[in-house]
Amino acid sequence: MSQEFPGAVAVGRQAETALRVPVGVASPLWALFGAAASAGVAYWWMTRWTRAANVGALASLSLPKAAPAATRIEIIAEPAPAAPPEAPAAEVETVAAVETVAEPETIAVAGPAPAVEPAPPAPLPADDLTVMTGIGPKLAAALAERGVTRFAQIAAWTEEDLAEVDAALSLKGRAAREAWVAQARRLAGAR
Repeated sequence: MSQEFPGAVAVGRQAETALRVPVGVASPLWALFGAAASAGVAYWWMTRWTRAANVGALASLSLPKAAPAATRIEIIAEPAPAAPPEAPAAEVETVAAVETVAEPETIAVAGPAPAVEPAPPAPLPADDLTVMTGIGPKLAAALAERGVTRFAQIAAWTEEDLAEVDAALSLKGRAAREAWVAQARRLAGAR
């Protein structure tokens, strides 16, 4: 056969050598691409691993809590049915019905209610807002000037309120980035 094709033996040896060598070595560009991709992935994971995480914000991502059911109590005074002459007469029979509903609490009582003025609520002491991540003494003082001194106030902020405070205090998105509302909800719930 080698007499029919004079270079067949040399071509066969070259083909065997090429098939024994791994593909990456056969093309150095593939090896360089693989090294660059591996370095890029390693750098991305390294920067994400060392980045600080706001655990309070992540904890607030749980499901919303259901509102507690309210209780409605109705006390109804009805006259008792006419008693036979041989039995002592009952003057009033009181019937109390209690049921659990998902409405605000209502109480119906027979007779006029006494007029009592509620005492004004005592002002609550200010919370230490510097406990929250991202709020230092200067920022806490600036918030106090705006009337914000409690965690519950920050926890009640809407997106619009957050944007307004961010713009007024030149926070550049810091309040949203550091999840002040979530932190305040957690801290207000801990009290």
